[in-house]
Amino acid sequence: MAISNLVASPHCVAYINSVALARCCGLSYDIASPRKPLHGIDVLQPVELVPTGLSFSGTLQIYKLKDDGGAEVIGLVPTWDKVTKGKYFSLMVLDRSTDGVIINIDKCEVLNQSWSIIPKSFVLGTITFSGFQYSSNAE
Repeated sequence: MAISNLVASPHCVAYINSVALARCCGLSYDIASPRKPLHGIDVLQPVELVPTGLSFSGTLQIYKLKDDGGAEVIGLVPTWDKVTKGKYFSLMVLDRSTDGVIINIDKCEVLNQSWSIIPKSFVLGTITFSGFQYSSNAE
């Protein structure tokens, strides 16, 4: 029987601040390396595309539990009385079948959290975040 090299989603586990997030039901992320056109004097077309820096953003989907406070309980967002003391959180996604790191972001910050109440279904939260200082298994 052949063994596939593809990573299967059920084998992935998301860790927030080194604690497994069991109610995570989805994660998507985007790594952008934007380039900006560099124009010369008296030249209409760009001379070169120069890198402007890397950016990392993503969304995390989680189930809401009973008597749960959302992203604040997980430690992603500070409560209202401690909003000025907010810190970064770390996010790591592991492949359980190989113990390999898929993505590791050391410094993330929540940009937005939204919640969907769907009739005859579960309450689902979407947490949008941005981060830097990331690495993957390609390095």
